[in-house]
Amino acid sequence: MEQECTRCQRPFSIHEDEQAFLGKIGWTFGDQTIHPPLPSFCPDCRCQIRTCHRNESKMYRVRSSFSGKDTISIYSNTSPQGNPVRIFEQNEWRNDGWDPLEYGRDFDFSRGFFEQFYELQSDVPRMAMISVGNENSGFTTGTGYCRNCYLINSSENCEDCYYSKLLQQCTDSIDCSYLYNSKLCYQCFSVYDSYSCQYVSFSKNCTECLFSSNLQSCKNCCLCTNLVNKEYYFQNEQLTKEEYEKRLSEFRGNYDLMQKMKTLYGNQIQTMKRKFSNIVQSENCTGDYIEKSRNCLDCYDVSGSEDCRYVQVGVQIKDNYDCSNMYLGPEVCYQTLGTIGVFNTAYSIFVFHCKDMLYCDYCFSSSDCFACTGLTRKKYCIFNKQYTKEEYEQLVPRIVAHMEKTGEWGQFFPPQYAPFGYNETLASEYFPLEKDEAIAKGFLWREDTERDYRPQTTVYPNTITETPDAITQEIFTCEDCEKNFRVIPQELTFYRTHSIALPHQCPECRHRDRMHLRTPRRLYKRKCLECGFFVESPYHPDGQEKIYCEDCYVKEVF
Repeated sequence: MEQECTRCQRPFSIHEDEQAFLGKIGWTFGDQTIHPPLPSFCPDCRCQIRTCHRNESKMYRVRSSFSGKDTISIYSNTSPQGNPVRIFEQNEWRNDGWDPLEYGRDFDFSRGFFEQFYELQSDVPRMAMISVGNENSGFTTGTGYCRNCYLINSSENCEDCYYSKLLQQCTDSIDCSYLYNSKLCYQCFSVYDSYSCQYVSFSKNCTECLFSSNLQSCKNCCLCTNLVNKEYYFQNEQLTKEEYEKRLSEFRGNYDLMQKMKTLYGNQIQTMKRKFSNIVQSENCTGDYIEKSRNCLDCYDVSGSEDCRYVQVGVQIKDNYDCSNMYLGPEVCYQTLGTIGVFNTAYSIFVFHCKDMLYCDYCFSSSDCFACTGLTRKKYCIFNKQYTKEEYEQLVPRIVAHMEKTGEWGQFFPPQYAPFGYNETLASEYFPLEKDEAIAKGFLWREDTERDYRPQTTVYPNTITETPDAITQEIFTCEDCEKNFRVIPQELTFYRTHSIALPHQCPECRHRDRMHLRTPRRLYKRKCLECGFFVESPYHPDGQEKIYCEDCYVKEVF
């Protein structure tokens, strides 16, 4: 079915599997079952509106509205709309010192739904950082079941990891993105099941590899691409163990020489042979960065998942459509952002271990709730007000009918009610916009706070061997953005153990540079360089990459 997006006026398709899914997901109220309507926005607009409600990296020092103590939060004390924000430190939010049902209210059928829900959200306290089940990982957000981690986001089941994004079951790793089941890695991007690798991308099951890309089951390879089951290779040439180790000893631990290696690495990536998409061990999947999945269409950064479409970041998910940042077992979800272990949920944000939820956010271990925020272990609530099962089943359909009349049913929370400025959010990474463009599209904007950064208190040591313990007390200035940053003791220990010179960039700029390795979350028709077969690829048709279909890539590399 062909449609025109009512937001951007671009044409888009509603596929048969989407229509079947929307008939599958539903909520029963007495003898009535309600299903989501067909979308009126295109997939890109749906994703952009959804992800403008997620901040992964901007943090603020705020004062708790509960205790008055200073804490770190992804929310500023003032919303981008100019209103004060009630923020509780995580333990305060989770304790019994407040009751979210005290903020409950009746639904007003003379007013719009989203305006009323925004008023409820504005009154109910927000948790400073979004996490569940962590230990000693206070400066992390969008994380679950992590231990001793610092400044990571969108990650689960990790230990002793720092300055990273989207890690799953990783330990002792720094400055990595999209790292899975790996250990002792540094500056790695889209790497699986690997050990002690540095500056490695798009690789799997590798050990002690450096400055390399598209490796599989390799060990001790440096400046290599498109190798399988190789050891002691340097620039794709076989060396003896002694020759290889001598080459590495000439640059490891030296900042200037490591920078030269990074330049060589970047040049090699530009010219290497590429499979049409980074999809491995998967069946009937389209998109990019997909592993061990089946029937995932137009999906990105997905692993161990099946029967999904239009998902950005999914781990062990099933039957998810138009969702982002879904982790550890969510099933039958639609237009939902940031969950762990949920079932039959739609139009919701940050719901954990819940089921049968509609238009909810910040809810934990709850079920059968509509338009609620801040609830834990609750059932049959509407606008944070408790109802009986019978009352709940009578009232929700009435509100949905009202939303159908106002044109709000089936829409995600509008961007004008987001708690963040567009430039603070994941949407700005997926769909970069300048301030004027964002405001013209109805998004909010957060002006940068003027800050006087302190001058650097020492010079960068050029080698790790000449770096003293006292360096952790010094202040550094990022060579790119001029923001201040520090080196923490755990970080210094890691650098010494793995012969890595101190970075000269702040964590944000290091993350930005890793993101340059990835493709946009969009598919194009590209022709295989070898056989001429057309494939769906995230590489732009005007790009100069050497693209191969699956069969030709296997012949070339294996």
